[in-house]
Amino acid sequence: MNDWDFVNFSEAHEMDYHLGLVNKSKSESNRAYLRSDTQITAKKALSKTVITHGEFKPFVQADKANLNDPR
Repeated sequence: MNDWDFVNFSEAHEMDYHLGLVNKSKSESNRAYLRSDTQITAKKALSKTVITHGEFKPFVQADKANLNDPR
């Protein structure tokens, strides 16, 4: 696996990528939610400290209702 296969939560463009997949606003509040809530949920559920984009995607989809829509 390559480094780019893993989610770098400090990168806004990576959070924006996942927000775009669920058609949600690429806002700072949504990026913060993915970093603070979705990331923790995913890592705990998977018992991992580093996760891939593929592993993270279902958790973003599950949290879609908690994210703001585009304006």
